[in-house]
Amino acid sequence: MPVDYRAPNINARRLGLYLRRTREFLELSYTEAAARVRCESEWLVRVETGFESPSPAEVERILERYQVREAKVAEVMIDLASRPHGPEWLEAHADRLTASKRDALIMESEASVIHSYGVQLVPYMARVESYARHLAPHLAPGCDVDVEWDLLNSRQRYRAGGRRRVLDVIIDERALTLPLTEPGVMAAQLRHLLDLGVSPDTTIRVVPSGAVFFEARACPFDVLEFPEIGDRLTLTHTALGTEFGYGDLTDTWILIEEKSAISPDDSRNLIHRLLAELTAP
Repeated sequence: MPVDYRAPNINARRLGLYLRRTREFLELSYTEAAARVRCESEWLVRVETGFESPSPAEVERILERYQVREAKVAEVMIDLASRPHGPEWLEAHADRLTASKRDALIMESEASVIHSYGVQLVPYMARVESYARHLAPHLAPGCDVDVEWDLLNSRQRYRAGGRRRVLDVIIDERALTLPLTEPGVMAAQLRHLLDLGVSPDTTIRVVPSGAVFFEARACPFDVLEFPEIGDRLTLTHTALGTEFGYGDLTDTWILIEEKSAISPDDSRNLIHRLLAELTAP
């Protein structure tokens, strides 16, 4: 079998991982699994390593032959097989993204819950268009602002498989009082946060300026959760963009949530106050 040196897309690798875990749980060797599925064992190896992208029908056939089609995670795997290369809108940006950044955005797009923490800036998934356009040239000098907004807008609007996505945002008050050179941009952003907070799928909380500071909340990050899968994944946000973080920062998120952030209602009142101060004559 010829060696394929391509870096498999992360969706293909995830699907392969879930299928491998299923096979190993059933204690099937590759030869035994291939005989059950009625396929070549080499093909099954390529599927499990992400170098082959099976169709949803092929994944369903594998799961039926493994006799696990009724498991909840089976639907996740079949659905994942319909997006082996990630969301369609990402293709337009593929040439300017590293493989790591591409995979980070794909994982973000697949998440059913996004816990997003912002320190000096409003988190990406909660940015309004005018705010995002204002920041783009500062974060990526020389960039095409229209292209940057197209990518962010796609990230915000996308729902993998049409399913519900929960957005849980905590923002340090410093991000909401950052002086901006364009009049009205921060006011628009504050109004956007108030609008987002009305949605049953979105929670907006603020870390007030008087909250005790500790090192764990010095950097922005996201914790992603996925449907029917216990795995969590962390993304970090720096001047270089969105990347995979090290380890699971769920404990850090909980610490910020419990020790620093105020309630959604108190946060809403604080945002109203900041907006009133900003727009006062």
